[in-house]
Amino acid sequence: MAVTASDTRLKWTEAGFTLVEILCVLALLGLTAGLVVLNLPKPTPPLRAEVHLLATTLNLASRESVIDGKARAVDVSENGVEFFRYEGEWVSETRRDFPDVFRIDLKVENENIDLKARAKSKKDLPPLIHLDATGNVTPFELLVAGRDERFILSPNTRGKIMVDVQP
Repeated sequence: MAVTASDTRLKWTEAGFTLVEILCVLALLGLTAGLVVLNLPKPTPPLRAEVHLLATTLNLASRESVIDGKARAVDVSENGVEFFRYEGEWVSETRRDFPDVFRIDLKVENENIDLKARAKSKKDLPPLIHLDATGNVTPFELLVAGRDERFILSPNTRGKIMVDVQP
């Protein structure tokens, strides 16, 4: 079968996309990419993330106490918190330091705790906040303040640690 010049020309004119079609597709892709970028979540500030991580860790420690029947406790210092487990005596489990914190205040059972004085006489003081095997948590308020944000951690009536963002 012989191919003529008019058959070849016909194939070339029908094949491919026009410049207008390609530009329309590129414009739609650009708009879609712009919408995706605008709707991405904003990054969480480091102090906010650290405070929420602390609340989650406290809640997990409380649940572990209920599950394994061993009391746990938390001691607060100016630099962070330390977690303990009771094994006849308080045994340190982990420590978390606070980055970018300007102020930490602690109230335990409505009594202000002087963290500086406590750090100086740290010798044999028991931990301040207790998480017992029945799910009870010592009533406390922990204020963690950074440059622009302030957070208060405290247990609710059921023993769950909640985070309250202060203006």
